[in-house]
Amino acid sequence: MADIQPGGGGMPRIGRRVELRIGKPLDFTRYAGMEGDRFVLRSITDEIMYELMVLSGQEYVDTYATKAKAEIEDARNAAREALVSDAPAPARRAS
Repeated sequence: MADIQPGGGGMPRIGRRVELRIGKPLDFTRYAGMEGDRFVLRSITDEIMYELMVLSGQEYVDTYATKAKAEIEDARNAAREALVSDAPAPARRAS
């Protein structure tokens, strides 16, 4: 997808080959009347994401993007701290 539409907006790149996959229709009528239930909304989201995974061949990671971004940032900070703590102390000059 990034080959066609770069991240951060901008104009799509013309002349690239695009493949469109259409999946089976999804039926959510069993949830009629439960629109405000957050567990129902999460269940619908999970079902949609699963079908997108099947169509795209990509792995579905069952986590919120904000949580994933925070975990990545925590790992980066831990790596930085490890580099700083493992770095040798600067040599002192003799006076």
